Amino acid sequence: MSMHYGRIINEKYERININARLKKLYQSKWDELILNAKDTDATYPLLIKVDDSYKNADIRVMIVGQETDGWCGVLEDGEKDIDSVQESYFNYLYKNKEKYRRPFWNRKNFRYFEEEISKMFPDKKVAFIWNNVSKIGKNSSGKPTKKIEELEKNYFDIFEEEFALLNPSIVIFTTGNRTIPLIHKIKKSLKEEPVSKVLLKRYPSIVAVRTYHPNAQIKGGKKRFKEDIIDLIKSKTDYF
Repeated sequence: MSMHYGRIINEKYERININARLKKLYQSKWDELILNAKDTDATYPLLIKVDDSYKNADIRVMIVGQETDGWCGVLEDGEKDIDSVQESYFNYLYKNKEKYRRPFWNRKNFRYFEEEISKMFPDKKVAFIWNNVSKIGKNSSGKPTKKIEELEKNYFDIFEEEFALLNPSIVIFTTGNRTIPLIHKIKKSLKEEPVSKVLLKRYPSIVAVRTYHPNAQIKGGKKRFKEDIIDLIKSKTDYF
């Protein structure tokens, strides 16, 4: 068997087994996470499960937000398992149409990028998923507390391992000034450059960009930010 053919088989295996590999990653952290969640007001983490369109895509797009609000209930109750939390993600992403009423999901953000990036590659299979820089939120709205941040840092620091398994081609960080949990470089601050290319040092072939969260209140508005992101991605289409 040639090395090239072996690589193709290996890539196909990884695509087919992506959900099983994600579950294995989550399982490696789960018991310790539940054990240490007491009195943190943390909710269940955002556990990803993808459909066949993502597994088989030519171009995979990950759109990253900040955090969840009250996702799946209180973690320390321990009433849910990994399968049910992954299924909640799957149903919300692929089946819940009500989410498109929210700024993160409607044409201010997610749906706009779905439409425009799909148009950009008419001859390719393009798929989209959602992630957050904070994998664990609190049992209300807003940024996670210090307790929850420490819980995630110490017991569920999985963003990069998860990212490597999902292997996106394009990443849009609609995260504002929140820390991107990957080794990266951005030349200018958000205020100086609202749409910035992000150099992911361990993943140089991935086209990544950062901008404000769609809920952010910005003087002068955000009229061209979405268009600027699409222009930046278009300038990198030779990558694909």
